[in-house]
Amino acid sequence: MIPLQAGVAGLPPGVALSVLTLVAVGLFVVGVPVLLVFSTWAIGFTLIFPVFSLRNVALVSYYQLWTFPLTAVPLFILVGALVNQLQIARDIINMSRSLAGWLPGSSANTALVTAGVFSAITGSNAATTASVGEAFTDELNEEGYDPVFSAATIAAGGTLGIIIPPSVLFILYGVTFNLSVSELFVAGILPGILMLVGLIVTATLISRKRDYGVSDYSFSLTSVFRSMFRARNSLLTIVVLLGGIFTGLFTPSESASIAILFVVTAEFLSGNIDDFEFVTESVQLTVYLVGIIIPVLITSIMIQQSLSFLSLQDLVSNAILALDSPVLVGVALLAVMLLSGSILASIPNMILTAPLLAPAAFSLGISPLMWGVIFMISDAIGFITPPYGLNLYIMSSITDIDYIKIARAAFPYFVVLTSVLVLFFVFPEANVLAAG
Repeated sequence: MIPLQAGVAGLPPGVALSVLTLVAVGLFVVGVPVLLVFSTWAIGFTLIFPVFSLRNVALVSYYQLWTFPLTAVPLFILVGALVNQLQIARDIINMSRSLAGWLPGSSANTALVTAGVFSAITGSNAATTASVGEAFTDELNEEGYDPVFSAATIAAGGTLGIIIPPSVLFILYGVTFNLSVSELFVAGILPGILMLVGLIVTATLISRKRDYGVSDYSFSLTSVFRSMFRARNSLLTIVVLLGGIFTGLFTPSESASIAILFVVTAEFLSGNIDDFEFVTESVQLTVYLVGIIIPVLITSIMIQQSLSFLSLQDLVSNAILALDSPVLVGVALLAVMLLSGSILASIPNMILTAPLLAPAAFSLGISPLMWGVIFMISDAIGFITPPYGLNLYIMSSITDIDYIKIARAAFPYFVVLTSVLVLFFVFPEANVLAAG
């Protein structure tokens, strides 16, 4: 219920808030950056309700950033940036080809496996999609694959970036909602593997039907081990990143710091570094990305606090629970998750939508940990779902193909990923790696 002791310009608070919300929606529709939209709404809210002062902007920023686990975000981004700058992608691609090159759709499946490996290094869907897209687009076109199919396949592979650990969004989710980042990482392993397998099966079936990528390449353990040895620096980086976290020896921040030192040292000793200009470029990219993530995180948290003040969480939960049927509640939750993932960027979606739906999810017996994983899967699906569809836009910019065409071609992958979402939503206990 909206308190009535406030307001601006002589308007009752309810009317003022409605006007503010309409203005924010209008700005969003015309393409104003989400950070400016959210900032406008959050600051406007503090003017409407005196219980919040403009000091709240500074206080939220200070206390949210004064969190040690949050230091893992720039460190994990820096690891991915260093790997990209060091140009060790070719070794990863060769290893992926030795694993999946014998399947119909040889290069398409190689791209998907490469996306899985990149996800385990970068922790980002955008970085994974862009890196794999740049590496494979020309190769797939030269081998006769439909460019639209190729773009859709790579876009779908990029969704693994926020599920397969280490995921930057899992870090933000754990910090924001007071969950163990390490447990979230572990809980993301099985869903990430199932998503990758589902994508590979789909790409294989489509490739077989269309006679794509039929290769004389045969599977060989010798070839696999040889390619893994050549890609040892990248694989050992993953081991360093995740090994310390899973064994409890290091925090995510400490593991990322050690991984940074390891990958630079290993590449230097391997003779692959001529100068250290790549460090400057990697740090600049990291600062740029963190400069985008942190302000969006802070403004999203401010809006979440405002929505809590308005008791919107109770309103939404009660509305869903009023359906009075576990099946209908589940269908409603899935529908809202998929819808929000298709229209909101990941951080706002995570901070605003996840807590609104959480009480209804908990009523179905889903643990807070699994709810985080399930919600992240739905968010990942949003990367290939218009109108947001970030991965679609990335591949459209790389290939100059209309993103709606890529979205249509990605529909089979959407179905597969949604099936994985439904599986863990209906049977959360199927994720045997999820504690609690």
